[in-house]
Amino acid sequence: MDAAAGQVIEMLGEIVRAGARPGPVLGVLLVEPPPEWGFLVARLGAGKGVAIEVPRRRLRVLVIGDPQRQRSAMALYVSSGWDVLFAHDLDSVGEALADLDLDAAVAEHDLDDARWRAIMTEIRRLQPHARRIVRGKAQGDIVAPLAHRFVERDAGFDALVEALTSDPARAI
Repeated sequence: MDAAAGQVIEMLGEIVRAGARPGPVLGVLLVEPPPEWGFLVARLGAGKGVAIEVPRRRLRVLVIGDPQRQRSAMALYVSSGWDVLFAHDLDSVGEALADLDLDAAVAEHDLDDARWRAIMTEIRRLQPHARRIVRGKAQGDIVAPLAHRFVERDAGFDALVEALTSDPARAI
């Protein structure tokens, strides 16, 4: 996400590992990065970048939504510095939860979309300690035991961080 330009830069890359000293390194090898990437790197290298404040604790967050929703939210999550995993339906949520411990789950669904209820019910059953956030358009009713918070999709990164890190007693 190029916050200064207000645009998402889409790139293709390959995850690579290198055994360099002092220890192994994991990175992304970009395949034909677009010119916008070069402009962003040059601007940041000149000290004119826009800093994004990242929460001190690295959260493990599962984001559930249609591929279209995931794509539109990806820049937001990638800029967070969190360990972010994506799932697209109830089955893929079950697979993701089998092997990891979550701090939070964010359902990228509008409130009038019934899918988030089933997803949050499963997350509550399998990992009751995880924060459950619904992020979408406010058309419908939140069922308080299923979700801790609702975040309007257009509210931005700060609203999402606040929902994920706030006192659970302030839940809806």
